[in-house]
Amino acid sequence: MREGWKEVKLGEVCNVINGFAFKSKDFVKEGIPLVKIKELKDKRINLDHCDYLPANFAVNEKFKVHKGDVLIALTGSHITLPSSAVGRVSKSLIDKTLFLNQRVGKFVAYQDKCDLNFLYFFLTSEDFFNNVGLLAKGAANQANISGEDVKTISINLPPLSTQRKIANILSGYDDLIENNQKRIKILEEMAQQTYEEWFVRMRFPGYETAVFDEDGLPEGWEKDLVGNQLGKVKSTNKIKSSDIEKNGSIPVVDQSRDFIAGYTDDESAIIKYEDTPFIVFGDHTRILKLVNFDFARGADGTQIIISNNECLPQHLLYLTLINVDLSNYHYARHYKYLKDSEIVIPSKNVANKFELLGKKNFDAIQTLRMQNQHLREARDILLPRLMMGMIDVKSLEAKPIIAKLIPLEQPKKEASKEFKEAVLIACLTGKFGSEKYPLGRKRYTKLSYLFHRYSDNKIQDYLRKAAGPYNPKTKYGGPEKIALNSKYIKDWKGEKGTTGFVVAEKIDDAKKYFSNYWQIADLDWLTSEFKFKSNDELELLATVDNSLVELSKKNLEFTSANVLDIIKSEKEWEAKLERTIFSDANVERAIGFLRGVLEYEK
Repeated sequence: MREGWKEVKLGEVCNVINGFAFKSKDFVKEGIPLVKIKELKDKRINLDHCDYLPANFAVNEKFKVHKGDVLIALTGSHITLPSSAVGRVSKSLIDKTLFLNQRVGKFVAYQDKCDLNFLYFFLTSEDFFNNVGLLAKGAANQANISGEDVKTISINLPPLSTQRKIANILSGYDDLIENNQKRIKILEEMAQQTYEEWFVRMRFPGYETAVFDEDGLPEGWEKDLVGNQLGKVKSTNKIKSSDIEKNGSIPVVDQSRDFIAGYTDDESAIIKYEDTPFIVFGDHTRILKLVNFDFARGADGTQIIISNNECLPQHLLYLTLINVDLSNYHYARHYKYLKDSEIVIPSKNVANKFELLGKKNFDAIQTLRMQNQHLREARDILLPRLMMGMIDVKSLEAKPIIAKLIPLEQPKKEASKEFKEAVLIACLTGKFGSEKYPLGRKRYTKLSYLFHRYSDNKIQDYLRKAAGPYNPKTKYGGPEKIALNSKYIKDWKGEKGTTGFVVAEKIDDAKKYFSNYWQIADLDWLTSEFKFKSNDELELLATVDNSLVELSKKNLEFTSANVLDIIKSEKEWEAKLERTIFSDANVERAIGFLRGVLEYEK
């Protein structure tokens, strides 16, 4: 052992705090993320499928997780299954407070003795992992270890200055890996955004001159079942979870959340990549992966998918399948439901154009994955040598290695007017529609008019039709269909036979888009002012406002007589004057109300 180094027990340099037993009855849809054992993935915390607690939930500070904290799974499988094993360690890179659940431990380093980053790298070493395996108790599928047991494991501890130098060297590799992961995420988001632009919003190259049928499909496009588009895949050996190794010559891809589950040296299991990628689908997990390298297939529920349709090449098929919603089937074999799902198949010309973009995108992703693999291998070779003092770092400056992220520019695409209106229809449905009283077209057109008047004053598409200011493009120009096809809303029949829209499973997507185009406060204003107005009242207010806009432009007085003159002059509006809601008194009241909430040119 090098001079100044000493062997100590972990309990001498740190504490391990077990998490709190939060109750599921307290969970909410949004709030403070809760870190359970399942969130500890690949040395990081993954919150993609976490539970949440209310933002005002009171909990002791020791059960909070902050950026940089190091956590350990105190329960898990045996260490022969490392991705789910007891003793796996993760660091929080999330820049906000999280809560710590029971059976997840948090390391608190004694700062005068141990650097937390140095401790983290020791905890991710083979030496520590193997010691956990020796101490863990229980069955192979659920082993347990206590924080007190963890504290009995020995560590070779150099002086603090040396600890920091070692941590800085190894952090440089992790920073580069993390930056590549961010770039991968950006590339994946770019691919998804391009798919949505072309095949959801129908803004594909040449859409301006395309002829659409009554179902909203361009000429030469069709709908068909997924199962009819699939080709046969050559059979190979499958690798059982228990046979997956940490190292090997062939990566194993299965249905788990980790892109690569591990490795094997079984040559009979290899699936060769020859320019056309494979799609891997998890029958239980519904996870989809696009694999553009040689790999072996995991056992039990790992389906391999290839296209047999030249109008649906692999990259397009992959993104199409990602947009198939199978969430309603819960825990089941999902492959049969996937094959029975209907999808849109474009023309060959559009498909080929998209495939060129998709291939370029996913090839770049694979290059970054390979870089990360080489970085991990180099770090893992270096880690034990540094931890055992085999490399002298005394002469190195204790300066952090900074890995700069090279930004990947995303094309800035302005969403189409039709898509924005689809998002508005969806969010209006969320505020004003219910299963008992679905939001009808007559009602939402008045609400959308009043919203635009308040938020952006873009009312040029609203025509003076019989039912009041009405935008026919919402039905016939695509927004309504986009909202339905995107599963933001769905058709519904209420208890009393009323028909209209209620929110569908992807309403949260629409809400996210909404904040890109308008202020949430504007929608809240609309709700507070008009939630309980009848359809007749909304028609009165929209009609009177539209008349006041004209009077304002002509610099005429805002009187009920002038408003009624405009209504009388419009052929399709004249009949309104026979209805009680358009009485002189009601028009006068509407003018007073509107002047208090909306702005007019003077």
